[in-house]
Amino acid sequence: MLAAFVIRPLPARSRRVRAVAREQTSRLRNGRRLPPPSELHPWLAFKRLTTLGFPRRFPVDQFPNVPLIAAFVAGEAGRFVGGTAHSFTRSAAYLAMTIWAYEQLTAGVNWFRRLLGLAYMIILVVRVAHGLQS
Repeated sequence: MLAAFVIRPLPARSRRVRAVAREQTSRLRNGRRLPPPSELHPWLAFKRLTTLGFPRRFPVDQFPNVPLIAAFVAGEAGRFVGGTAHSFTRSAAYLAMTIWAYEQLTAGVNWFRRLLGLAYMIILVVRVAHGLQS
């Protein structure tokens, strides 16, 4: 029974086949395929930029992450459109800010960031409730 679980070595392959297999496995990390290096570099730079904060030991000010950038873009786009497009961009901005506040509330780097997420979540609930009443 134990023999069924023994890992047998793979048959010998040519150097080229081994090089291709080694390249393919090097692009795998935690079971996920990494993008090609040309696409990987800007994304890694962005991820590093979003982890920087001031002051370094207790980050209060950080570079905006993706939901916050999406909220700012949707909010600014809403200023230039009217009608149903304005309502759509405003709801997209509220949704992005809700996602940002939830992320800060659940995974903030310190107590200040978690408190900031909680405060903005409360503000969003009040603003949406007020908007529904009028």
